[in-house]
Amino acid sequence: MSTAPTPAASTSEDTYHELPSLLGPVWRDANVRTGPSLQSPVVQLLLPDTAVTHRARGWQLGDEVVEDQHRDGVIVSSVWFELDGGWSSAVNFEPETVSEVLEGTPR
Repeated sequence: MSTAPTPAASTSEDTYHELPSLLGPVWRDANVRTGPSLQSPVVQLLLPDTAVTHRARGWQLGDEVVEDQHRDGVIVSSVWFELDGGWSSAVNFEPETVSEVLEGTPR
């Protein structure tokens, strides 16, 4: 099981972290939602395309998402990235990239 890191245990769910960064392409079909929650309405669908790099404005903790279709195993994360069109779970991006982005978060 692969778990995307969740920064600083003291981070609360409502803390927004401004962290402009490149996330790369999504590795699977990915929903973009109005908020960092599985209950938030879907406003866009991102399709895997290695020529498309997605940019995050920042991130926030939200609903935990479990993705079991990644080639390296199960990904579990409660990190959500704010993109230009809304919010997408960290599980939609490569775990290595997510780790690198989150390492840049001040604690």
